[in-house]
Amino acid sequence: MGIDNIALWLLVIIAHAVFIWRLIHIYNLVNLGQGTLGLNRLPDRIKDVAIKGFGQKLVIREPSGWFHFFIFWGFWILTFGTTEGLIRGLFPGHFTFSFLGPIYWIMNTGMDIIGAIVMFALGMALYRRFVIKPKRLEGPFSHQIDAVVILGLIGILISAFYVMSVLVVRPGFMPVTSMLRALFASGEAYPTIDAAMEAGSTFYVAEWIHNIVVLGFLMYIPFSKHVHVVTALPNLFFRDETRVRGRIDNLDLENEEAESFGVVSVRDFTAKELLDVFACTECGRCQENCPAYNTGKPLSPKKVVLDIKDHILEVGPAMLKDKEAEPAHALYGDVIEHDVLWSCTSCRACEEVCPVEIQPMTKLIKIRQARVLMEGDFPEEAQVALRNIETQSNPWNLPMQERAKWAEGLNVPTMAEKSDVEYLWFVGCAGAFDQRYQKVSRAMVKILEEAGVSYAILGEEEMCTGDSAKRIGNELLAQMMMQQNVETFNNYGVKKVLTTCPHCFNSIKNEFPTFGGNYEVVHHTDLIQQLISDGKLKPKSGGNGKTTYHDSCYLGRYNDVFDGPRKSVEAVIGAQSLVEMPRHGSKSFCCGAGGGRMWMEETIGTSVSGNRAQEALDTGATTVATACPFCMTMMDDASKNDEEA
Repeated sequence: MGIDNIALWLLVIIAHAVFIWRLIHIYNLVNLGQGTLGLNRLPDRIKDVAIKGFGQKLVIREPSGWFHFFIFWGFWILTFGTTEGLIRGLFPGHFTFSFLGPIYWIMNTGMDIIGAIVMFALGMALYRRFVIKPKRLEGPFSHQIDAVVILGLIGILISAFYVMSVLVVRPGFMPVTSMLRALFASGEAYPTIDAAMEAGSTFYVAEWIHNIVVLGFLMYIPFSKHVHVVTALPNLFFRDETRVRGRIDNLDLENEEAESFGVVSVRDFTAKELLDVFACTECGRCQENCPAYNTGKPLSPKKVVLDIKDHILEVGPAMLKDKEAEPAHALYGDVIEHDVLWSCTSCRACEEVCPVEIQPMTKLIKIRQARVLMEGDFPEEAQVALRNIETQSNPWNLPMQERAKWAEGLNVPTMAEKSDVEYLWFVGCAGAFDQRYQKVSRAMVKILEEAGVSYAILGEEEMCTGDSAKRIGNELLAQMMMQQNVETFNNYGVKKVLTTCPHCFNSIKNEFPTFGGNYEVVHHTDLIQQLISDGKLKPKSGGNGKTTYHDSCYLGRYNDVFDGPRKSVEAVIGAQSLVEMPRHGSKSFCCGAGGGRMWMEETIGTSVSGNRAQEALDTGATTVATACPFCMTMMDDASKNDEEA
């Protein structure tokens, strides 16, 4: 064994020792969180990694994601050649995988072709980052340098592979190598590695460069922003399979041993939530789609995740040494500031677009829970709304006894009068008290009567679902509202629930089951569309000009209700008169009312609702349709404000 073999052995040992040490450190930091990383439902977890990880399903939803797709797969395919080169350097002789026969031919062919594709993808990645400069890729200068280093190392690695392939004949269909050989080596190549080594040192130097870059890459990755190369696949594998989209997990408020509720420090996050922050690819898709960020608020979901990551790296070592140690800096205040925390509209756009399924919104809501429950620290306007819910079971502070006043003269049955019905129609606070949305409630009565639908309402027995309280962070009030509603529903033996509010729809469908309330929940837009399809409703054509439909976050992105509302609108105005806004469907832009923002003033940046209303007006539509009372209020107010829309 020569000195070069021994030197490479030392480098391999050092590189792997550094790599493993760093991963163990990250693993220990992740385990500062609550619980453990789950290993149940292995088939589903493996499927997730295969489709979303190796298949890059979530990455290629964006056209630019294809560049990442090829870099990702190029990394894996080129690993074959990397392994061959390392083995050759570690042991005397000139090792190759030629004994694999046809497999060797296939792998050489794959490396030759994919290498060129990866080089093109690297060039495009650099072009996007430094020429096009999309805002979502902005970051600290150190991160920009980090990106250049990583892309540069990959480029050097592939270049070294091509140099070695040009010098020595390798079996396989290798068009790129053949072209480079014709350009730089007059089409000639050495038949063996021995012959190339005897003729000069070029092959030897290229192989050493290749091996050093590989080992440098191995050591650098876990310390860089590209640590997601190691953590992204585990993050997909360990994702919470029981998590229900649209549900904020309940706090155990009866736990007498709990010292706090919500998230006060990084210890209060789950281990999976801490793994999240190390899996961030910094692609910025969350930021690009965040309504708060896009209207000048201090909230960037990407920055939230990265700030928490930096915070863990800063305070984590001391916490690992002493489990009782208090962090040198506070999570809220020092890391997540007040205006960042309360700018979130809970639209879920950040979580919808993340290619590795990180949950920035959920983390913010958990911090809100701690501020509200432990400190009573939240915006004054929100305090008023929650106080109204607590005293009158509605944010408007109108008497509970007037909850069915909107239905006077319409002969609407209540469950107390007639419980043997197909649907309990949960009217909701807005449908009962908001003057404009009362018109929707009265129109819905006519539709149900015309179609012969069997229904009843709760009237004075109906209470707020607790949606706003839940998202603001008042878990105690939210649970109280949900439990009381579920008790009322179950007392009447309710099986099906009809709602006219997406927030009520989401709460009853996704959060009531945690309190024993399991029902078939239907939004009125889907029911109307079904009644039309069944011929029970025959809408008259009407409306002049174009109409655009605004997707409510809680109906669309939360619960995949996209087609029913559109088909119902088209049944009235005709498909040709319905025009879409650029951001629609799962990429719809929030109206700004979710997350309790309906009850708070917007004092920073520009108006979220104004941004969306302007987009609607730009379609040339004369009518904006929406299926949510909050969206209706926000869009209506914004469209009347000349400065915003």
